[in-house]
Amino acid sequence: LGNDYLILDPAHLPPPLHHGLTPAWVQRICDRHRGVGGDGIVLGPLAAKGVTGDRSFACQIWNPDGSQAEVSGNGLRIFARYLLDVGYVREPASGPVFLHSGGRVSTITYPSEPDGFIHVSLGRARLLPMPDLPADALAVLGPGVVVDVGNPHCVFFPAEAGTALVDAALARRWGPTIESHPGFPQRTNVQFAHITGPNVLALEIWERGAGYTLASGSSSCAAAVAAVATGRCPDSTPLHVDMPGGRLHVTVTSAADAWTVQLAGPVTPVAHGRFADEWLRQFVLRTDVRFPS
Repeated sequence: LGNDYLILDPAHLPPPLHHGLTPAWVQRICDRHRGVGGDGIVLGPLAAKGVTGDRSFACQIWNPDGSQAEVSGNGLRIFARYLLDVGYVREPASGPVFLHSGGRVSTITYPSEPDGFIHVSLGRARLLPMPDLPADALAVLGPGVVVDVGNPHCVFFPAEAGTALVDAALARRWGPTIESHPGFPQRTNVQFAHITGPNVLALEIWERGAGYTLASGSSSCAAAVAAVATGRCPDSTPLHVDMPGGRLHVTVTSAADAWTVQLAGPVTPVAHGRFADEWLRQFVLRTDVRFPS
């Protein structure tokens, strides 16, 4: 999907990383020119209080700018595929797997066939008040919908405001403005959605901490929730979300004062590897790396 995450397994990390990740390490590793490159890092499986058994796993999700993400739909699905591939999860068809990240528990369901979709239930989503945004932004983007799916999102439907072209240029122009607006003290992810057919959304994404992104699982979920909550699309029906990187499938179901969200799509492993000792030594020497105690 063009949304790539690096899985760092603590059981196989080199000595400089035994104490955990720092923002400086994350930035360096995710740098596509000076590191490995990636839209983020999933660190796990981790030991965590209350996470026991062979069907529950904890992880940390990091943005490429060194900040931690509360949740990532694609990151969790990629991590789930890793757990299966290396044998942490055995007998995937025997029941769901629970992933703990950012104070939230997500449920993973594996496909019955090897190349099928991995499903993640992100739990409950809710709408939040929209802050006062600049008038010039609203004139182009129209009114937005603020959605919390475990992390913050602001979804716009620009075509309904008369904007002819919903594309990468639009996301790059307005994404940074909305992301860092004072009304979002923790910053926000930004989606530019367009309904292109029955139960089909086209989506451009500006991701908090990552910038313009080809695909995003949590962004797909937020856009689907916004479409359902505002009556643009039906609930309890699979919605197809098309992004520059590919298509994901989201089902939003009403539940009292919130919605439950399930995300499904493919996961393709790319490579396995290790950090070169020389690269690790150079970075330790050039950077004032302070490890957590």
